[in-house]
Formats: sequence, C-alpha cells, structure tokens
Amino acid sequence: MKWQIPVAKPDIGNDEIEAVTEVLKSGWITQGENVLKFENKFSKFCMAKYGIATSSGTSALHAALAVCGVSKGDNVITTPLSCIASSNPILLQGALPIFIDTDKRTFNIDVDLIKSKITNKTKAILVVHLFGHPVDMDPLMELAEKYDLKVIEDAAQAMGAMYKGKRAGSIGHISCFSLYANKIITTGEGGMIVTKDSDLDKELRSIRNLGEDDKLNFCYPRLGYNYKMTDLQASIGLIQLSKIDRLIVKRRKNIIELNNELEGYAEIESLPLELDYAHNVYFSYYIQMRDPKLRNKMVQFLGKSGIETRPFFCLIPDQQPYRRMGYTATRFKNSLKSFENGFYISNSPSLTHEDKSYIINSIKKGLR
Repeated sequence: MKWQIPVAKPDIGNDEIEAVTEVLKSGWITQGENVLKFENKFSKFCMAKYGIATSSGTSALHAALAVCGVSKGDNVITTPLSCIASSNPILLQGALPIFIDTDKRTFNIDVDLIKSKITNKTKAILVVHLFGHPVDMDPLMELAEKYDLKVIEDAAQAMGAMYKGKRAGSIGHISCFSLYANKIITTGEGGMIVTKDSDLDKELRSIRNLGEDDKLNFCYPRLGYNYKMTDLQASIGLIQLSKIDRLIVKRRKNIIELNNELEGYAEIESLPLELDYAHNVYFSYYIQMRDPKLRNKMVQFLGKSGIETRPFFCLIPDQQPYRRMGYTATRFKNSLKSFENGFYISNSPSLTHEDKSYIINSIKKGLR
C-alpha cells in the first residue's frame, strides 16, 4: 500500500546522490577513506573520542557486548520494550537478558528498579533511549561504578539527543547507533559505535574485521565478524551528518505543532514529552491511548485514512524465541500497558504543513 503519510521517509537529496556517484567513479567502494572521515566526524558530534562504523545497529550492539566480555553464563540488564535488536545480541553471546520494567513517562528502562536485579552474574547494563528521549543516566552510571559493570547505550533512535548537556551516547562506556533508513540520519543500512576508551576502540576495530590484527594481514588473535561499513554508505552519512541540526530542529517543531492540537483529549493518555534533564530528538510521534480498544480503533481509522502506524516496537519477552526460554511479558506492567495502548506515526523532518494538518484532523476525527 502506498501511504499518504508513511511512518518514515528518508531525507535524501542530490547531495547524497552526487556523493555516492563520486565513490562509484573512484573505484573504491568498500571500507576506506570515507568511512574513516565519517567515523571521525560522527564521534566528534557525539562528544566521544572514537567512532567505529559497522554494517548495522545490531552488529554494533553485538560487537559492543563482545568487547565487554559478555559471554555464556553472564546476565545483561536491559529493557523489555524496544526493537528486538537491542536484546538478541545478548543471546547471541550466550548470555541472558534480565528485563526491567519501564518508566511510565518516557517508556525507557526504570533506573530505580535496576539495583534489585544486580547479582554476581551481572556483566553489563544495556539501556535504550527509546523514541529519542534519553534514559536518566547519572544514577545508572553510579550503579555501574559501584558494581563494576559496563554500560552500553543503545542510541539508535537518539542521535543528537542531550542529557544534562551531554550527548546521548557519550555517557556510557560504549554507545551504539543505527543508521537505518528511518533513523535521525541514515546510510540506508549501517551502524556506529562510539567510545572514549582507546583500548576498546582498538579491539572493536579488530572485532568488526573478523578479529584481524591491525598490523598483520590474515592474522586473527581474537574471534571477530565481518561488520564493516562501505564507503558508499559513509558518503551518504557524511552528507546526512552535515544536515543533522536542521533535521532535529524540524522534528522538534513538528512535536510542538502536533501536541498543541492534540493535548487535552480524554481518550489520549500521553503524547511525546521532554523531562527537564533532556533534549529530545523525537524519533517518532507516539500516542498512548487510555485503553486497547481506543488504540485499535484509532489505528484502524488512521490506516483507512492513509496514515501508516506502528506499535510500540515489541514486548521482547513475549516473542517466540524468548517464550521458548521461559520468559513472559505479563509481569512488566508498564511495558505491557504501553504496548497494548500505544502506537506511533511519522515525525519525519519532511512533513509539510499540509501533512501535519491532515494528521491532526484525522486523529481528531478518529476520536469522535
């Protein structure tokens, strides 16, 4: 179906097309100088020292867990409400995700609940800045220091977001970004890891290149993967990165306009917000209805109106691979409620005034 308002529309123009054409003409299309330039500019933007480009956000997370030494028998504390990509790499390392319920306001992991789940098996905490709103990082980092745990930030939806003046992704020991087509900036597919630790940087570069020694060809001192990015993707990323401030301004403006029109309806429980410690980049426009029936009615109505909707990602413990392992989603009450009552629609920077008016009018009609 061709949607009038699709959930995501990448901001791709002539500059990106010309950049890719240049790379194609150069004859060097795999990992090369463009990747290095992109890594340097990306890490600088994120207020981190090192950037390691990868083939996807999922591969970035997998490499991050591997370099942190997460392995069989370990536990990693994380959120049950996210794209499944934030949790699958934990299982792929032979470890177990320990899910913590979410905060009612931000849908991020409830930091206050983490301490009770830390045991001698806990190796790391993997947090997701869902919908572009940062997790409350200060108390989390205090816990990590106290119990000697690594903190991995999944900032896939939060590039450019701020936490108390620091970039989301600059606070944990390692941070991972997705550059998929619907993200804040895109390279089509792709990911990025950032860190301030030179040792982690060196190991990560080896892990993403099959574990190869950085000075000796075809010498592999560690287990690794082929998680490299191409210069074709990096050329797009460099142009996208030059636009990011403008793209975020547009996203934030959209939220103000939509919220001003939709706040105050009794059927709607919550709309996008920004806590006082945060600068939100608003990955998408979410709406949490008062109950599942209202949510289903609205989703159906918007679909008929040509407005694409998506659920609040997934309840990871309720997915088949996790259920077969004995996980269940029912005890995560806040996450379950958000999943059953919530959905999201586009917050693309390319939304026009007419698009936003159509969204507002359609939602108001759906509430009648």
